[in-house]
Amino acid sequence: MLDKKLILFGGKGGVGKTTLSSATALLLSRKGRRVLLVSTDPAHSLSDILGVEGKGILKVTEGLHVLEIDPEGVVKEYIKNALASIEPLVSPDVFEKVREAFRSVEETPGTEESATLEELSKTVLRSYDDYEHFVIDTAPTGHTLQMLKTVGRVGAWLEELLKRRKTAKRFWSAGGRDKEDRALDILEERRRRFSRFSEILLSRETLFVPVLNPERLSIEETSRLVTSLRKLGVGVDTLVVNKVLPENVRDEFLTARKEQEREYMREIEERFRGMRIVKMPMRDRDVRGMEQLEEVAVELGRRLGV
Repeated sequence: MLDKKLILFGGKGGVGKTTLSSATALLLSRKGRRVLLVSTDPAHSLSDILGVEGKGILKVTEGLHVLEIDPEGVVKEYIKNALASIEPLVSPDVFEKVREAFRSVEETPGTEESATLEELSKTVLRSYDDYEHFVIDTAPTGHTLQMLKTVGRVGAWLEELLKRRKTAKRFWSAGGRDKEDRALDILEERRRRFSRFSEILLSRETLFVPVLNPERLSIEETSRLVTSLRKLGVGVDTLVVNKVLPENVRDEFLTARKEQEREYMREIEERFRGMRIVKMPMRDRDVRGMEQLEEVAVELGRRLGV
């Protein structure tokens, strides 16, 4: 798990993805690796755990940097820049219609996932040689699967757009209107970037680590997630069962919960047979600050055998 270039943590909301992705990034950095921890979750909480604030890539400790991608902000910035470039080229009436069209795009389902993917691909490829590992704290399952599926869709869409644009350019050239096509250059750059990022996601350099709790809904969602990841061709051979109760509970309520948890653990081992299952204990309080995160990182390293 710790030998991968890209390590993505995902699962149901509230299972502990952010804590475990942060602990993994810290564990790697403590071993002398250069690590970029990235959050694609709109409900950011990396700053709460790590105690850093600001925009862009921020230094946490020696060898560890963090970036929180804001999908809504990325969409707004893209629309703002696009409108600024279009306004001087069209009449006020036409520009108003273009502005209205962009507003509808902003509210279209899947727009934030596409924007997140765009920013993530830029970040990883731009900084690929600067870091030995990228640890990604992803959004809850549905958003993350939508984002991963978008890689293939955008790639096919760009291929079709390029094909049509090149055909149009041939007609322009035949009509004696040969000129530089900036749009073609932009499409080609995006196609190359998405193609390379797709190669990385589907390569042996990448591992997706589902995180779940020993609970019914979490198990079912993780099962669907693993099935979908395998269909997409994304590597998934390790999962983390988080917030496992201690064995020696004495309270009547916790004893009953522990008995149910044992049943769920047996089911997890059966349903995810062949996968490495890492069990992380429930802590007596939420993880906040580097000192507590260090404890989780040490425990995770122990359970991974490193």
